[in-house]
Amino acid sequence: MILTIDIGNSRIKWAAWQDDHICSRGAAAYVGKDLAAVFEQLFTGLEMPSQIFAACVAGDDLRQALDQWVKQRWNLGVDYLKTAKQYKNIINAYDEPGQHGVDRWAAVVAGYQHFPGYSVCVISAGTAITFDLVNQDGKHLGGFILPSYDSMHAGLVADTVNVEAVADTQFREQGIPVNTEDAVNQGLHRFIRAGIRELCQLAQDKLDEPMKIILTGGFAETIFDYPDMPKMHHEPELVMLGLYAIMKQKY
Repeated sequence: MILTIDIGNSRIKWAAWQDDHICSRGAAAYVGKDLAAVFEQLFTGLEMPSQIFAACVAGDDLRQALDQWVKQRWNLGVDYLKTAKQYKNIINAYDEPGQHGVDRWAAVVAGYQHFPGYSVCVISAGTAITFDLVNQDGKHLGGFILPSYDSMHAGLVADTVNVEAVADTQFREQGIPVNTEDAVNQGLHRFIRAGIRELCQLAQDKLDEPMKIILTGGFAETIFDYPDMPKMHHEPELVMLGLYAIMKQKY
């Protein structure tokens, strides 16, 4: 069994693989929690893996905590994904690939492989909302990063005097709000919806080819509730699929 771990800025996800297929999975939030306890919650009862591959964007402290727990529990090391300039025929656009997040790189690889013969716009909606464009030949054109609903809501409430609003991640098709809470929440949703629509149209214009839009991440379900959006394909395991593909070939 091979274990893959995706460590984001707020959640840890894992998938166990047998014969190149996911056989079990799990996830947990970790912010503000004891990391060893989170790892126990996630991995207790899981059989000892033969290899562990991880994608981590959360910094060295979390990486070191995982390394220590894995060493104590299974006496294994963790192999971490690094963004490369090229994977097979997929060429990264960044002059310094290390600046392109490993989660974005894994999603690019998996998204492009998922739709052979198409260009792809890969959207990952998590702590941030990222866009990556890849043309039909596998050339990565770069992308964009937008703030998430949560980060915008927290910043607006914290930095604006006399604005108090409880976060509401549900979009509601309604008229013009007549109270501050709705004004903030529905304004943010409309801002995100407009940004996604504009960047998807830009992707279509730049790629000028048959294109698929792939959406992944914890905020994806909310985005699917937005009206008048372009057609999107939901792939919750996109980062995990790319992580496994890249690391399995390497090792």
